[in-house]
Amino acid sequence: MADIKNKITFTLARVVNSKSIAKTLLLWIVFFSSLITITLSAVQLFIDYQLEVDAINKRLDEIESSYKGIVEASLWNVDVEQLEIQMDAIKRLPDIESVIVQELGGSNGAITLKKGVLKSVEQQRKYMLARVDGDEEIHIGDLYVEVSINAIYQRLFNKALTIMLVQGIKTFFVSFFILYVFYRLVTRHIIHIERFLRNISMHESFSSLELSRKPNIKSDELDHLVTAYNSMIMDLRRSYDDIRTVNKQLKKDIVARKQAQAEVKLLNDELENRVLLRTAELEAANKELNSFCYSVSHDLRAPLRRVEGFRRTFSEEFSSRLDPQSMHYLSRMEACTSEMNAMIDSFLVLSKSTSAELNIEDVNLSEVANRVIHQLVESDGSRNVAVTIQKNIVIPCDARLVELLLTNLLDNAWKYSSKNSEAAISFYRRKKKGEYIYIVEDNGAGFNMEFADNLFSPFTRLHKLSDFQGVGIGLATVKRVVARHGGRVWAESAVGEGAKFHFTLSPPKFTLQGET
Repeated sequence: MADIKNKITFTLARVVNSKSIAKTLLLWIVFFSSLITITLSAVQLFIDYQLEVDAINKRLDEIESSYKGIVEASLWNVDVEQLEIQMDAIKRLPDIESVIVQELGGSNGAITLKKGVLKSVEQQRKYMLARVDGDEEIHIGDLYVEVSINAIYQRLFNKALTIMLVQGIKTFFVSFFILYVFYRLVTRHIIHIERFLRNISMHESFSSLELSRKPNIKSDELDHLVTAYNSMIMDLRRSYDDIRTVNKQLKKDIVARKQAQAEVKLLNDELENRVLLRTAELEAANKELNSFCYSVSHDLRAPLRRVEGFRRTFSEEFSSRLDPQSMHYLSRMEACTSEMNAMIDSFLVLSKSTSAELNIEDVNLSEVANRVIHQLVESDGSRNVAVTIQKNIVIPCDARLVELLLTNLLDNAWKYSSKNSEAAISFYRRKKKGEYIYIVEDNGAGFNMEFADNLFSPFTRLHKLSDFQGVGIGLATVKRVVARHGGRVWAESAVGEGAKFHFTLSPPKFTLQGET
């Protein structure tokens, strides 16, 4: 018995003084048990408190039904002795601190009796004392009963103290018993395994790992661990022996090894040359693309600067002669040139989007589409176009690039439906096989699907320039933006029946929101 006690004491001392899983387990058991004990005790004490308060209220109600009539009769008959007897009886009830009987009449010989001294008043109830004279009820005085709940608090405190003490002792012994069991079943074997692994050497013969415990009828996790280790160590031994055999063979054939090394070096040099050549080609292509983009932007900015210069000169010289509507037109011209400059900047940024990091944020595509449509209406207010945009399409994406995408698609829909007197444009999304597909639809000129493969190539047009203006860069831009977002884009159309442009946006960790 003493040996067992010493073992338990030694085990607990080791666990408490070390940073171990068992110590963490002990702390969690104590914490959780304490939390549960405090919570349940608080609930129980609250219920007991409510029951005590209800008992006091019931006792006050019983005073009215049992004592009030006798007190009224005694007060009416000026029977002071009987009043004191009744007041003593009420005073002896639990939690009653003070009883006062006060006869009406002020200081002119009125009876006022008091039993008990109030120390801490929490509740006071007043009973009107009356005498029935025929049909009339005469108010003859008042009965005051004052109650203190200090005794309730003391009882609840004693109960809480008892509960916490008992639960604390129970938690202490249960926790340390669980800790001891955990150490005996798990921790000591883990320590044994750790020491065994420290002593392993690849230059010495391997020995099997065995746990010092009674054999189990059924294997547990530690048995599986030991079996897996022994199997692994045997595989390592065989691998080590194989490596030694291979090394011996390599030493016998040093010439072959040198030839192999020379061939490997030759292949590595060739591969490095290919990588350098490919890198140089890519850098040259990127420089050429950047030069082209800057050249195009410069050629586009020159006429814009002239238009803005003419507008500014016109505004400065003739602003006093223009009406507000004309001034509004001039301000719109200024906004349009600024917008075109911003689009040129976006084109330059888009040319570098392959290497640039996407700025992902939640974007309301419905609001973007409405904003683009509003700009189109302002630019061509004479048209009557039925526009339908699904509400609250919110998706994480690059706001700038996706706005450029919708601008190109909706601008195309607006442009190619211009010859339809009942033009209609829609933007919505549908879910198919777990994937959201975004659709821009119009009832415009449409196109021949035989040429759909070339639709998204740069500077490719499927209509005559005399029919519809454009340079053929918009859909190429759309394809590039969609590709940067890990999506797909395709179109469905027929000549004279409008077109549907479908696209998906699915970069990593996207979370779709909004209506479906």
